[in-house]
Amino acid sequence: MSAWAVGFLVVVGGTLSSVLGMLWVRKKIHLSSLESHHEVAGYFLSVIGTLYAVLLGLIVVDVQSKYQQAQIMAETEANAVADLFLLGQVLPQEPRAKLSRSIESYVNVVVKNEWGSDLPSTSFTDGSVVPLRHIWQTIGTYEPLSNREQACYSSMLSTLGQLADARRFRVVTTRGGISPVLWGVLIAGGISTVVFTYFFGVKNVFAHVAMTALVALCLSLNVMLVVLFSNPYKGDLKIQPDGFRYDQKMIETIIKENPYPPQAAPALK
Repeated sequence: MSAWAVGFLVVVGGTLSSVLGMLWVRKKIHLSSLESHHEVAGYFLSVIGTLYAVLLGLIVVDVQSKYQQAQIMAETEANAVADLFLLGQVLPQEPRAKLSRSIESYVNVVVKNEWGSDLPSTSFTDGSVVPLRHIWQTIGTYEPLSNREQACYSSMLSTLGQLADARRFRVVTTRGGISPVLWGVLIAGGISTVVFTYFFGVKNVFAHVAMTALVALCLSLNVMLVVLFSNPYKGDLKIQPDGFRYDQKMIETIIKENPYPPQAAPALK
C-alpha cells in the first residue's frame, strides 16, 4: 500500500471517526450533563494525554532511529561490496575472475530480486546468499603469495565480515517490525485519548468539532509516521539501493576494461 493510501486511511479515517463519535455522544447525552464532567474530566485527560504522548513519542523516535540505522547498514553493505571488488583486483587472474563474478552476481540479485521484497531469502540455495557463499569460498581457499596480497587479504576478510553482517541485518529487519501487542497498545491509547474529549460540554458544536478533530489529527499523524517508518525496506519511503546501483555501474566499467578470461568460472545463476 502506498504512503498516500496509508496517510489517507490513518489520518483522514481516524479524524473523521473521532468527529462522528463526538457528534454521536452529543446527540445521546445532554449538554448540561457533559458540562458537569468538566472538572474531573480535565484532570483525567491531562494524565491520559501525558502518558500517551510519552508512549507515542518513544515509539516514533524508536522507529525513526531504526530507519536511520537501516540506511547506515545499507550504505555499509554497498560500500563493503565495492571495497571487496576493488581489493580483489590485486589477486591473480583466476581467483580474481571468480571473485569478481560472485560479487557481480551478488549485486545483481540484491537489486533485482531481494531489495524491497517481503521475505529475502535466508536459504543457502537461493537468493544473494549463494554468491555470498561463493565469495567466502573463493577468499577462504586462497593463499596469499606476496606481502601486497597478504595485506589486501586481511582487508578483504574484514570487509567480507562487514558485508555478511550488513546483509544479515537487512534480512532480519525486513522480516521484523512493530509487534502486534505494541500496535494494540498504541491504537487503544489513541482511542482512549480521543474519547476523553467527548466528555466536555462545549456549547458551540463547531468549536467542539474543531478541537476534537485537531486532537485526532495530531495523534493520527504520529501514528502515520510509525506506520511509514516501521519497515525501512517497504512502502514509498523505503530505503533505495542507490549504493548497489552505483556498484553495478562501477563493476560494469571495470569489467569492460578488464574482461573475464575465457576459462574463468561460469557465471552464477
